[in-house]
Amino acid sequence: MSILAFLMKALSLTLNEYPHVNSIVDPQTDSEGYIKQYVIKADHNFSIAIDSKNGLTTPNVKKVQTKSILDINKDIKDLINRSDQGGLIQDDFNNGTFSVSSVGNIGGKYFVPTILRPAAAIIAIGKAHKVPKYMEGKENMWEPIDCITFSITADHRIIDGASIARFSQKLKQYIENPNLMLISM
Repeated sequence: MSILAFLMKALSLTLNEYPHVNSIVDPQTDSEGYIKQYVIKADHNFSIAIDSKNGLTTPNVKKVQTKSILDINKDIKDLINRSDQGGLIQDDFNNGTFSVSSVGNIGGKYFVPTILRPAAAIIAIGKAHKVPKYMEGKENMWEPIDCITFSITADHRIIDGASIARFSQKLKQYIENPNLMLISM
């Protein structure tokens, strides 16, 4: 089971509460840096970066909002296998609405992702690592906890920084409290 499937489900649940983050720029109105129109997409089609033996590619997992974590994991594995075998088709790349890039399996902790147009946002997920956490009520007591860093890049013509900050906090709640994901499904 990949942690990416778990994180994608948390992202999808968060997008339910912040649907404008799951939007695309209407290419017909994107000119000279001004947007006249953008489209909020109902489906959560997550383009995922795959470092295959054939090079980096970004197919998407379709309709994440309708799938269980196990189904998402199965779709990720299928895309990875077909990518390695050169078996991806055009439909695997069509209609991406949000991008997910993870360098955790390679080892990077932090990076700044670049938006994959026409999507309006992308998240970069780093490698899980231990950090010290101060234990309240216990003098000079620290304990190691697992931490995953993520960075979100958003098209500020559509999504303002405050909205992304609130989106990030909600995502953090789902990740730190997976029981909330079970309640929300």
